[in-house]
Amino acid sequence: MSHEDGAESRPLGAVPSTPAEGGLGQDTLSQPEHEDLTLDLPNGLMPCVPGQVLGERYQIRSQLGRGGMGEVWRAFDLKLRVEVALKALLPELFKDERRRDLLRREVRAAREVMSPNVCRIFDLVEADGIELVSMEYIDGGTLLDVLRERGPLELKEAQDIASQFLAGLEAIHKAGLIHRDIKPENIMITRAGRVVVMDFGLARQEDSEAGTVSGTPAYMAPEQAAGLSVDARADVYAAGVVLAEMVCPEGIKTSDSRKSLWEGLRSEPVKLPETPWAPVLKKAVAKAADQRYRSAHTLTRALEDVTLRVAGAEDLTPYPGLASFTEENAEFFFGREAEVEQMWRKLEGAHLLAIVGPSGAGKSSFIGAGLVPHAPPGWEIVCCTPGNAAMSSLARLLARETSGDPDAVELLLRFDDPDVAVEVLARWRRRYDHALLIVDQFEELFTQNTAAEQTRFAELLGRLVLEADVRVLLSMRDDFLMQCKLFEPLQPLFESLVPLMPPTGLALRRALVQPATKCGYRFEDEQLVDEMLAEI
Repeated sequence: MSHEDGAESRPLGAVPSTPAEGGLGQDTLSQPEHEDLTLDLPNGLMPCVPGQVLGERYQIRSQLGRGGMGEVWRAFDLKLRVEVALKALLPELFKDERRRDLLRREVRAAREVMSPNVCRIFDLVEADGIELVSMEYIDGGTLLDVLRERGPLELKEAQDIASQFLAGLEAIHKAGLIHRDIKPENIMITRAGRVVVMDFGLARQEDSEAGTVSGTPAYMAPEQAAGLSVDARADVYAAGVVLAEMVCPEGIKTSDSRKSLWEGLRSEPVKLPETPWAPVLKKAVAKAADQRYRSAHTLTRALEDVTLRVAGAEDLTPYPGLASFTEENAEFFFGREAEVEQMWRKLEGAHLLAIVGPSGAGKSSFIGAGLVPHAPPGWEIVCCTPGNAAMSSLARLLARETSGDPDAVELLLRFDDPDVAVEVLARWRRRYDHALLIVDQFEELFTQNTAAEQTRFAELLGRLVLEADVRVLLSMRDDFLMQCKLFEPLQPLFESLVPLMPPTGLALRRALVQPATKCGYRFEDEQLVDEMLAEI
């Protein structure tokens, strides 16, 4: 993502932003990580080095971006035990008390926004003399990256992306804030498909005074460009421009094509791209605020009406009933995107982990339709369940994985020997950059296997981590977790437990509504959706 307040690079065709005075700025979180081991700070601040700990809390990992208001680093919060993005703010932003108070108010207001589709702001802190804003670390690419790489999106894919970033906007507006700088550079898409609105740098409370012009000119509503007071409809205008870029048949791969689209949207009469969304776009980018959609939510509903009418319904079943979601129907699995991202970050840093949760929480679906389909490049995954013969179950699985290795196939005949089993898995592991063994329904080891088999399998799992460099992820009901205490090789997993509860709130709504939308259907009565969610 770009960082346009004086950043070192700017996306092709991007219009420079006008930064808001005293705001959080435009630095963003998806820049390539800085290769220099010393992360220099401008204006005489002490440089940071990867591994350095600020304020006895934030361990610096790498640099993500640099702009006129400071730098953004990837760091590990030693207190919360999560990765964060840290924005280091320049001293001149605090040269008077008015600016300091403004910044504090912005951070306090931004902290109130709780949505999976908005980059979460954690805190404003001072560490070792540096003013820092800590926020959620988002690992992904920008919507602009997607549009430049692939061109215009199919209507249903565009609808899914739009529904998510508009849900983020709606959450921002309900907190009494206006984003003021919605554009493809400020919308990120993670590997798990979560769409996240970034850059609270220009966010202001709705009743903030007029006279300050801030944002990116091509996306500014007329009233915003004139320095007048704005409300949610200014963000609706910007969203309309973004939506036009998503489905414009000519695409926005070049500077000229993007500028041509912008000019058409600002012309009189407005020139819209040829798309079924055109009537919706026309209302979204109306010159007069009172002629636009009144909220991001009403814009979403209008887009859904058109998309469902044009794309039509498909003869598909969006819900698997009592069965778990699998990799085959992962396209209908929604609501766990943020947890999938968090799980992969944990797997990159730990070798033995366990997902624990109550029966019916959705652990198997989370693995089959969430975790496995969104594996990073270079990862190979095998997934088994213990059944009533844990070692044999794993051996049968590996027989398919190692069918081209005659020596491994021969070793499989003696797989009950943990030494042999480690050798087989080590041979399998060496074929890939990273290897992950997932054991789902791990409680079956205790309920269906003999004591001797339990001991052999637990020993194997512990040795795989230490001797074969295989990552191991267990998934089990929480009421069986303490059984693992009986086996010494499994003790490290108690340092890396990942609780998984049934989805709630916005995630549950997404899990219910989006599969139907994917098939071309919609719940006509939102009150019915609310009642269904209340009953779950």
